[in-house]
Parts: sequence; C-alpha cells; structure tokens
Amino acid sequence: MIEFHKVSKRYPTGQLALYNVNLTLQRGEMAFLAGHSGAGKSTLLKLIAILEHPTQGDIIINGKAVSTLNPRRIPAYRRKIGMIFQNPHLLPDRSIFDNVALPLRIVGMAKHDIRRRVQAALDKVSLLHKQKQYPMMLSAGEQQRVGIARAVINKPSIILADEPTGNLDPELAQDIMYTFQQFNELGATVLIASHDHHLIEQMQKRIIVLQKTEI
Repeated sequence: MIEFHKVSKRYPTGQLALYNVNLTLQRGEMAFLAGHSGAGKSTLLKLIAILEHPTQGDIIINGKAVSTLNPRRIPAYRRKIGMIFQNPHLLPDRSIFDNVALPLRIVGMAKHDIRRRVQAALDKVSLLHKQKQYPMMLSAGEQQRVGIARAVINKPSIILADEPTGNLDPELAQDIMYTFQQFNELGATVLIASHDHHLIEQMQKRIIVLQKTEI
C-alpha cells in the first residue's frame, strides 16, 4: 500500500529532513509515527500526500511510483487521502455542515448527495446534532472531529494525521484516537504522527520511530 525505498528529503535551506528511509505500510494497517521534534514525521506524511517531493528514492502508493504521476492527476490522487492536522483550520464563518461539505462542493457533487454524505460523516464522529452550529461554538475536541469528518468525506483509502491530539487533554486525545481506529476498522490505512508515547502505546498498534531523520 505505502512503500518508501531509500527515501531522503533535503529542503532548499539545506536542512536534511529524512535520510535513506525504508518503510512498508500494509493495506488496511493502522500505525503510529513517533520521534522527537524535527525528526521528519511531518515531512514523511507530506511526501505521501505529494505536498513535498523526495530528493532521492522512490515512494510507491498502491503499486505506483508517485514521482511518475502526471501533475494534472495529483488533485485526484489527493482526494483519495484524508489529511488531518493539529489545527483543523475550520472556516469560522461557515457552519459545521458547510465546513465538512466543502471538498464535495469543490468537485461539483449534487446537493442531495452532499447532504447524505456530510450527515453520514458527522454521525460517524458523533456531531450530527451540531451540523448547524459554527466552529467557535464547539470545543477543541469537537473541532478536531469536524476536521476528521471533512478529511474522510471523500471516503479516502489512506488517512494521514499530523499531531492530531497535540492541543487536547488526555481524555479527548484518546477519544480522537479511537475515532481513527473506527475508520481503520472500516478499511482505511491510517498513519498518525504523534509525540504522545503513552497514548500511542495504549492503542497497541505498530510504532515506527524516526531518529535523526532515519527509521
């Protein structure tokens, strides 16, 4: 599903973010990416989403090398990936429904299909009853769950999360992790970058550790 073969990434500033990384993540697997700040966790996730490009090496997703992907096909490729960040970046002047619906409106989906898909996604994260509210009316944990609903609205086969619980207290953080586990149980491949060792050990999934830009 996701393969890295001797992948390195050096930024134009000269910073070496990843060096000679080899990694295989099986289809339908849920795993955690751990390591100190600056170890390259965020960069690795961005390489999978083609938000960055490797300096060396090959990245294979679903049997295809992403480096050979036609640039015009990258938007379609990204729609198969759900990306969640520490800050969900919700639009404050739009309702929860409209925030989650945004990716579907961008691709021109019919209104009745949008309503069905958005309500199903919000129901999955237990926020259907708040679809008419606005982000500022929600707690930090609820806002993060809205971000997850928006990320999975296109039914992605891969879910990537970059420190999704960094701003949450331990109880809310655990709830968010179980939400990811639910999507994994539905078939999505899930890779989560986190520095919370205690939390990820509780989840009893594979932990991939980056140390000094290497696995």
